[in-house]
Amino acid sequence: MRGMFVVVAFACAAACAAEELTVREVIVAHRAGAPADGILRLVRESPEVAVLAAPDLDRLRAAGVLEVVILAMAARHALPPPTPAEAKPDDPTLGEVVRLVGAGLSERLVCEQIRQSGGRHRLSANDLVYLKQHDVPETVIAALMETAAIPSATPVPTPAPTPTPAVAPVVPVIATPTPLPTTAPPVALAFEPLLRMAGTFRKAQAGRLVLTAHDLEWSDLLEPTQVGRIPTASLKTVWLSVTRRAQGPPLTELRVRTSAGDDLTFRDVDPQAGNGGNVESLYRAIRERYPQVVLSEKPAR
Repeated sequence: MRGMFVVVAFACAAACAAEELTVREVIVAHRAGAPADGILRLVRESPEVAVLAAPDLDRLRAAGVLEVVILAMAARHALPPPTPAEAKPDDPTLGEVVRLVGAGLSERLVCEQIRQSGGRHRLSANDLVYLKQHDVPETVIAALMETAAIPSATPVPTPAPTPTPAVAPVVPVIATPTPLPTTAPPVALAFEPLLRMAGTFRKAQAGRLVLTAHDLEWSDLLEPTQVGRIPTASLKTVWLSVTRRAQGPPLTELRVRTSAGDDLTFRDVDPQAGNGGNVESLYRAIRERYPQVVLSEKPAR
């Protein structure tokens, strides 16, 4: 009895207010103990029922309102009329006409473009519906229909190909390549005896210097098995240094500087016996064999 009283009181209040039945009012009636039948009658007899959105459905279900009540509230509102499906044209080229009209071009320009394109359009019922759905003006539609009466161009016959006379196949002549002459590697040149000064304290060592194709090989006279090699690719600068002395002939030395920063000095073993002819011969041999090396002759000091 209490539930029925709640429903009747709730219905009277809604009728007096002449407002739509809201989601909140249904939830209040449900929580007050109103039976489902009474709430259903209230939903059916109310002048207006609130439109249910997705959050409203969540609120009703969270409050425990029966699904039959929720469906009855949703049924009070008729579904919106279905949107007519967009017609698909039988002539796919009409999409370009719709694009031109939608871009804001004037009717005169669109009609002129249709005439200059040279296309022929036989508009079907689907084509007309498609054009009207996209607000194509009737003057443009008339210009499309006029193209159907344009006579088609007469195809130009293709001349028959002229037969090509048979030509005897050309047999390629394969020339045998002439082998390139091989250049024999230069003969190694040895210069001895020489003194080599290297290191911070310029320690002198007597030995033999051999010029090969790719290296300067130095072997000590005391330990001939130990050979030191200087790659010719690392040679940076080579020059002759002549120092005048108070007594005896000038001291002639061959200075070598490598890209690694090494500085080497070569001189004759007995510079008092001559004028450095052995070192000068070594300098001329390096100049002839290794043209990539920077050579210089410093004046006598």
